[in-house]
Amino acid sequence: MKSHKFFYIGFTFLSGVFLISAAVIGHMLNSDNNSVFVSAQPEAMCVVIDAGHGGEDGGCVSADGVLEKDINLEVAKKVAELLNSMGYNTVMTRSEDNMLYDMYGDNYEGRKKTYDLKNRLKFTRENEADILVSIHMNKFPQSQYHGLQVYYSDNHADSAELAQSIQSFCRLYLQSDNQREVKKAGSNIFLLDRAEMPAVLVECGFLSNAEETEKLCDDEYRKKLSFMLSMAIVSYLES
Repeated sequence: MKSHKFFYIGFTFLSGVFLISAAVIGHMLNSDNNSVFVSAQPEAMCVVIDAGHGGEDGGCVSADGVLEKDINLEVAKKVAELLNSMGYNTVMTRSEDNMLYDMYGDNYEGRKKTYDLKNRLKFTRENEADILVSIHMNKFPQSQYHGLQVYYSDNHADSAELAQSIQSFCRLYLQSDNQREVKKAGSNIFLLDRAEMPAVLVECGFLSNAEETEKLCDDEYRKKLSFMLSMAIVSYLES
C-alpha cells in the first residue's frame, strides 16, 4: 500500500511539472517571436542531447524495417524541448537526419563513422556541456529481451548517479517490471569512453522485440518516455 502511495505522490509531482512545462511551451508558441524554446539564463547548466546514428548510419533495424536513427531523433527532440522549457540550456548534436562526419571540414574519406563520433564529442566539449545524454535503441538476437537500460562513463564520478536517476525513474514511472541495472561502459562506447563530463547512453528499448518496437513507434509512448527522461535528468541536476 505504501508503494502505491509513493507512486501516486511522485506521479502527481511530475505531472505538475509537466503541466507547467506545457504552459510555458504554449506561451512561447503564441509569442510574437514564435520562439520554440525559452531563452536560458547565462548561468544555466548546459545539457547536450545526442541522437545516436543518423543519415547513412541507420543504427539497428527492427524485423519490419523500423530504423533506430529515426526514433532516437524523435525522443531526443522531445527531451530537449522539455528541458529548454524549464530553463536549461539544451543543445542537440543533431536535429536532422544526418551524420556529423563533415561538421568541421575534416578529411573523413573512408572514416565517416569515426569522424561522426569524434565530432559529436568535439561538439559536446565546445558547448562546455555539464552533462551528456546519448539516446539509442537496443537489439539482440533473441526477441524476448526488452526494457530500457543505461550505460555510464567511468571518467566522471557523477556519471553513475545520473544513470541511476534515469534507471530508477524508468522503473517508477514507465516500466514497473524493469529490473535492469545500470552498467559501466567499456571502451567500445566511444562517447562515454572519452567524455570528461558526467555522461550516459540510454538504450530506450529493444527493436528486436516486436511489442516494444510497437510502443517505441507510438508517439504517445515516446512522449511518456521523453518526459520520464527529462524529469530524471532534472532530478539529477537539482540534487
